[in-house]
Amino acid sequence: MRYGIVIICTCLSLLSIQTACADIEVKSGPSVVPCFDVYEIIVESDSPPEGNPFTDVQVSAAFTPKGGSPIEVDGFCDDQEGKCFRVRFCPSLADTEYRYALTTNIEKGRKHAGSFRTTKSDGMQPVVMNPEHPKHFQFASSGKPFYHMGLTAYHLLDISNNDKDIRELLDYCVRYGFNKVRFLLTGYPRDNDTRNISQYKFEGDLWKLPNYGAPPGELNPLPAWLGKPHSYDFTRFNVAYWQKADRAIRAMRNRGIVATCIFTIEKQNLPNEYGALTEHEQRLYHYAVARLAAFSNVWWDLGNEHNEYRKPEWTQKMGDLVKKWDPYDRLCSVHGYADWNYDNQSWADYIITQQYGDCTAVNEWALKYYHIDKPYVNEEYGYEGVLDVPKHGMNADWVRKCHWAIAMAGGYATYGDWSSGTAFYTGHIGQGKAPAQLRYLHETFESIPYSLMEPHNELVGTGAFCLAAEGSIYLIYLADIGETALNINPAGRNCTIIWIDPKTGKRTSSVETTKDKITLRTPSSGDWAAIVKVRR
Repeated sequence: MRYGIVIICTCLSLLSIQTACADIEVKSGPSVVPCFDVYEIIVESDSPPEGNPFTDVQVSAAFTPKGGSPIEVDGFCDDQEGKCFRVRFCPSLADTEYRYALTTNIEKGRKHAGSFRTTKSDGMQPVVMNPEHPKHFQFASSGKPFYHMGLTAYHLLDISNNDKDIRELLDYCVRYGFNKVRFLLTGYPRDNDTRNISQYKFEGDLWKLPNYGAPPGELNPLPAWLGKPHSYDFTRFNVAYWQKADRAIRAMRNRGIVATCIFTIEKQNLPNEYGALTEHEQRLYHYAVARLAAFSNVWWDLGNEHNEYRKPEWTQKMGDLVKKWDPYDRLCSVHGYADWNYDNQSWADYIITQQYGDCTAVNEWALKYYHIDKPYVNEEYGYEGVLDVPKHGMNADWVRKCHWAIAMAGGYATYGDWSSGTAFYTGHIGQGKAPAQLRYLHETFESIPYSLMEPHNELVGTGAFCLAAEGSIYLIYLADIGETALNINPAGRNCTIIWIDPKTGKRTSSVETTKDKITLRTPSSGDWAAIVKVRR
């Protein structure tokens, strides 16, 4: 079937060429776009092309900055019948002219060209590894440090969350300092619970409950594809669902929040249904990258608890594919359990572990990977509940102390809320007390030169943790003790001590005269942090 072309000209710099038939319309984006924003080309038709638009139609474009090399970008189908395709591009150079050439197999051999100009960025820049201090993050253009503090919201895109609910959750994140949200692209597949809400009780092993993760009536099992549970059509995506993902990621970008897109999770045997490294699996990952990579706030997670359904060699192959398809090299990793097995693999930009324990345990686990020049993130160090033990469901005190202990090892962490008795990742705003306290942690670590400081627990006593830019600034955290000695030699200079209550954010200060060691006594009981600055 042959399609004619019409390209309409408007004040937004749309090209103008017309043939005898008017089945296809190609729309370019605006003539001027800020750096790191999304530039979009739309291909629309009056009738769908023959075949499956998700498997048989290809649309792509090459974008070339003036004086630079072309950047190849794949497009994607954005209409259930195949009447609309889009190519999204994220320009990374400001004050630059870009030219593009679009091609599609709908019209073999014909190209559509255009151009646009960029201005300086006025939105969120991509977050990248700090090249000089590779264990930390920074914004791509400004070089400003990015202090990662994540929130788990697996069900963010669930049918029970409308756009307003999502925006309210993201405003909650801004209020408490969470600047990364990790969520599932393929839903959290639980599909065998028919009870109504009045019959729903949390009893026995929570992990074995039907619909674990959300109350009945609040879970659409797998909205990413068309079809029914255990009978999905992995060749056809649910476009309306993916458009919801677009809106959520845009809303995160508008608020300065990183969107960690977790491709899938192991529940309900889903990964085994579409199979490892099959066309279905690769189609899922390729579609997600083509659709979402142009958003400057996107990160990738190849799969949550991937070790339950994929062998280690799978990560190398799938990680390489994601990097091949992603023209912007967005940060990528994969979530497993306590151990990290991908030290030198080029696709893996940062370390993810899931490891619980008391303050010493999580601090030591982060230090275990300190020799690797990649940022360390403990994505699950124990979500908030009511238990007075360090594990999933621990109370706010343990959450606060463990998060501090991870940060004191030069690492980062992600919070989740299980405080209401339902799962911590519903995508709704939780009732936990820890977020208000973690905000003070975020403020503290943004107030110090974190990327220049290294763990030095040997400078303090047992039960205390120390970060230092030696001879300049020291951060000491006393989790379970009221006193410790800081063994430094300030070389004839005085020290200013600022005490921080991690629970309230209250600060007090004093001046310590020069000594071979400094004795730190907390102002009151409970955990405290002290910033010690050597005065010049």
